[in-house]
Amino acid sequence: MMPDDVKKLSARAVVRRYFVTGILVLLPLAVTVWLLWRIIGAVEGGVRSAMERLGLTYYVGYGFLVVIAVIFLAGLIAQNVIGRKLVQFMEGFVTKIPFVSKVYLTVQQIRDAFIGREHALFQSVAVVEYPRTGLYTICFVTSTAEGEVQNKTEEHVVCVFVPTTPNPTSGYLLFVPQEDLIPLSMTVEEAMKLVISGGALIPPHRVDELKRIQDAVSSESDRESPPGES
Repeated sequence: MMPDDVKKLSARAVVRRYFVTGILVLLPLAVTVWLLWRIIGAVEGGVRSAMERLGLTYYVGYGFLVVIAVIFLAGLIAQNVIGRKLVQFMEGFVTKIPFVSKVYLTVQQIRDAFIGREHALFQSVAVVEYPRTGLYTICFVTSTAEGEVQNKTEEHVVCVFVPTTPNPTSGYLLFVPQEDLIPLSMTVEEAMKLVISGGALIPPHRVDELKRIQDAVSSESDRESPPGES
């Protein structure tokens, strides 16, 4: 291949990479906006019908205000004891409905993984050699293996979830010896972005950031120190 052909191929690869990265960055935002638009549109229609039946004047935007008010009230109610009991009751009722329970629990687990609640699905991020020695992949530590799995293995193993790219909701469950895991400092959300983007969105290494901050502080201190001071 001639040098010009190599340059054209390289430029094409760069454009393709940026295009794919742009799609991966905008896709979550687009899905969120679309979902909110559908919800607000449905509420807007209901509010309009109700107000027309009551003989009240309707203005565009009432549905949006209702959605905001409902979200705010849900957060307010969930912060007190009675509200938490009510939420637990509703969750228990939903989890008893076939099919709906699976969808609800899946969404709840994904939410917990991102928000980082007390019983979050993903506890931390690590790297493990998989699917063979010499190849490394991102994994999420979910728990310490217990029961029969732990009793029948010679080593102390932990449960890790290896996600697929670009759909991290599917993957593989592995039982990995504790010493074979390489812990990472990145957050679960940062690791999710890395997986969804196929490696295009690499989070900064906090050790490098800390070193740069320390070097900057040291340089500033040296400039402010009076001449002759050691």
